Amino acid sequence: MTAREGEKKIEKILYPTDGSKTAERAMHFAIYIAKATGAKIIILSVGELPFLHGAQSGLESQVSSQIKSVARDVAHKAKREATKYGIEARERIEMGDPSGKIVEVAKKEKVDAIVMGTQGTTGLARVIIGSVADRVIREADCPVILVPLKGSRTTF
Repeated sequence: MTAREGEKKIEKILYPTDGSKTAERAMHFAIYIAKATGAKIIILSVGELPFLHGAQSGLESQVSSQIKSVARDVAHKAKREATKYGIEARERIEMGDPSGKIVEVAKKEKVDAIVMGTQGTTGLARVIIGSVADRVIREADCPVILVPLKGSRTTF
């Protein structure tokens, strides 16, 4: 597949992951696209700090450190999987609001696409809290490819 005149080639893919089954499925789709286009993958794991009302600064620091460690482990596991398929990948760890960080990193890294999983939240929960994927779609400057956990029998 080649880009036609005026079309941009996919050279960098942002793959945000939380280590879930849906995210793992999205990773295989990102790998599939990277192999087809020769793109590199930036693996993003965002540690989200819980609000600790009245928490001691020592406890807050300890919780932050543990969350960052889990985020690092999730990203490292994904990188091992991507490199197993011969894909050039690098890890990036951020702390904060997942949707905001995904959009921010996509802009800073000037990625050509974001490939991420979605749980397909619907109904009242979606109206009240929305989903990370919904917010990313609305705010991202590049194409966002959402990969559901179920509904497809295709193996990438």
